[in-house]
Amino acid sequence: MATPLPQQRRTLGRSGLQVSPIGLGCSGFWGHRRFPEADAARVVAHALERGVNLLDTGHNYSAFNAEPRLGRILKPLLTRFPRDSLVISSKGGTLTGQAGPSGAEQRDFSPGAITASCEASLRNLGLDYLDVYQLHGIAGEEVTDELLHALQQLRQRGLIRSTGINTHSAVTLDWMLARPQAFDVVLLDYNALQQDRASHISRLHAAGIGVLAGTVLAQGHLLPTRPRLPRPADAWYLARAWLKPSSRRLMRSARAMRAAVSAIPSQRPAQTAFAYVLQHPGVAAGILGTTRVGSLDEVLQTLPERLGEADRARLVAAFGDGSGSPSH
Repeated sequence: MATPLPQQRRTLGRSGLQVSPIGLGCSGFWGHRRFPEADAARVVAHALERGVNLLDTGHNYSAFNAEPRLGRILKPLLTRFPRDSLVISSKGGTLTGQAGPSGAEQRDFSPGAITASCEASLRNLGLDYLDVYQLHGIAGEEVTDELLHALQQLRQRGLIRSTGINTHSAVTLDWMLARPQAFDVVLLDYNALQQDRASHISRLHAAGIGVLAGTVLAQGHLLPTRPRLPRPADAWYLARAWLKPSSRRLMRSARAMRAAVSAIPSQRPAQTAFAYVLQHPGVAAGILGTTRVGSLDEVLQTLPERLGEADRARLVAAFGDGSGSPSH
């Protein structure tokens, strides 16, 4: 009998951190003030009760509301789930609460700004340290010796355990591969519509860099379309799909892949999407963002081994036939 995924642990590269294969993304509409905090707390509590130990957030997420919300939610939960059993990740460097219409965000990666942002994240979360601290969207040429020294000082002060980069850029991934000792972890987009990430992931893993996969559901574009919008969260995510440039790229290429995912009978589409990502030996965990306990439960029941070779080949073929979206 297969072991439920949340009870398993995978090693996150050289960081040595042991993470659940499914991590919970504490961002998006989950952190929005329009989403009741009691409902957000139920999602986090249920995740931890089911064995999820990886929580990922960011300083600017949900218009700067996600970190303080997660901190308030964690405070009572830490009496039940010891801090050292959890892996909590946040990000710094982004100054705006959301991207503008062009997708551009204002960022500051100066050593002083990153140090202050990390300290603010800890205050927001009510924590003494972060397990992973990521630079949010930094390009390789923006990484200076002074910045690396500031991150090392944060580590020496005991405020962070490992460092990482959150990036959507293949160029930045190449920069990391050329300097494999600079950072311990990377959070990148990886899903059935971005299969061209697989080679980078293999090389990052071989270099000792822990890989976290985001956008596993391709911002919802791998799931069957819903005929109506029953909740504000659905409307919010649909609006993001139309307004965010990266999401529009995925949307344009999703139809054939969505059909291929839905045609695989062994699991539900969300489970198939996660199974595809988690079968890559270089992926330590896939991050799920959701406002629904039911959706969380569904993904937590993913069994990667149920995605057989023939079905995986169908997804590869759908990507090769032109439905896949190039990574940027």
